Amino acid sequence: MKIFKQSCVWVAMLLLAFACEDIKQNKLIIGNWIGVEWLIGGTPSTSNPKNATFTFTEKGDYVYNNAGSTEKGTFRVSESKLFTTPDGQQEIAVGILKLTTDSLVFQMKRGGQLETLTLIKK
Repeated sequence: MKIFKQSCVWVAMLLLAFACEDIKQNKLIIGNWIGVEWLIGGTPSTSNPKNATFTFTEKGDYVYNNAGSTEKGTFRVSESKLFTTPDGQQEIAVGILKLTTDSLVFQMKRGGQLETLTLIKK
């Protein structure tokens, strides 16, 4: 019985730690971001990273612009992943490698290629 209680305490502490980190990341991501580096398979993309911009609001909405194309929807951050749901579409998840007050690094896989997008806060 003692082991069971200790296990429950550890599980509760882990859940609390994850929840606190999610809250912190959800607050840090709020704002306007502009791309500074876009790597595809470790090589610079032919696309200009400065064309990629994101705006994340406190209400949970986002706008993504890239070279004249705009995507809008809702977002959430959980367990170092950004989940976006474009209007009328299904949820998409990308990894967050780094999120600070002034920089954001996404990692995603598209077409079997690993991509890394680095953004800075405007």
